Amino acid sequence: MKNEKKLEGKVCIITGAASGIGKATAQLFTKEGARVIIADIQEDKGKIVADSITGEGGTASFFHLDVTNEDGWADIMAYTLKTYGRLNVLVNDAGIGFMKSIADMSLSEWRMVLSTNLDSTFLGIKHAALAIAKNGVKGGSIVNVSSSLTLKPSPGHAAYSVSKSGVNMLTKIAAIELAGQNIRVNTIYPGPTLTPIWDPLISQMEMTKEAFGKIAGETTLLGHMARATDIAYSILHLASDQGGFVTGAELLVDGGEVLKRDQKIFDVVSDAAKTVFKSP
Repeated sequence: MKNEKKLEGKVCIITGAASGIGKATAQLFTKEGARVIIADIQEDKGKIVADSITGEGGTASFFHLDVTNEDGWADIMAYTLKTYGRLNVLVNDAGIGFMKSIADMSLSEWRMVLSTNLDSTFLGIKHAALAIAKNGVKGGSIVNVSSSLTLKPSPGHAAYSVSKSGVNMLTKIAAIELAGQNIRVNTIYPGPTLTPIWDPLISQMEMTKEAFGKIAGETTLLGHMARATDIAYSILHLASDQGGFVTGAELLVDGGEVLKRDQKIFDVVSDAAKTVFKSP
C-alpha cells in the first residue's frame, strides 16, 4: 500500500518560520508534500530556510512579513493566491516573549508583546479565512501556537501569558465562526521547547544551551525539553486531514510539565494533610 504524504498538494503559510518551531514545521510540512510560504521578519534566515528546503527537492518560498501589519497580511495572501492558486493551511507561530515583572515592564514593551502574539493571530485568522474561502467547499485549517504557560500563572511572564491566553479564546471563537466555511481552527500548547527564543536568557545566565536544556527538562515528567520537531509533528496532525474532525481544540504538548507542576503542589498539600488529619 502506498504511503501517502499527509499534506500532498496543500499550500501552507507558516509565520515565524525562519527559526524554532516554525522552521521545524516548514521543513516537516514540505516532506509531507506541502508547498510552504516561509513568513518572517528575519529575511536572511527565512531565505536560508526556503533555499534549504528547495535544495532538498521541496517547494518553499520566502515572504517578508511583519505579522503586526495588516497590509502585510493582505499582501501575503495576494502573493499566495497568485503564486500557488489557493491557501489550505495557516500556522500562526510568530511570537516573542521575555521575563519581566509587571512593575518593571514599560507600556511599550507590554503592547509590543500583545501586538506580536495576539494581534498577529487575529490578523492571520481574518485574512486566511478570506483566502481559504476561495477554495470553496474544501475549507482549510488554521493552527495557532499558544503556550503551556497559559495554564498556570507564572511570575515574570505577564505579557506573554496574557497574550497567549487571548490566543486560546480567539481560537475557540474563530472555530465557531468559521465552521460554516469548513475551516478548522485549533491551538497547540507547547511546553518547554529548546528554541532560539531562550537564547537571551541562556546568555544572561551564562550557561551553555545543553546545561540549560538539562535544567529546564527537569520540569517535565519525561525529563527533557521538547525539540522543535516534537511540536511540529503535533501541528502536522491538526493541519492535515488526519485531524479533519478536530476544531476548537487545545492540544497540550508539554512532556507532562503541567502535570508535574500540579504534582508538586499535590505533594505539599498531601504532606500537610497527613500532619493535620492523623489517624486516631
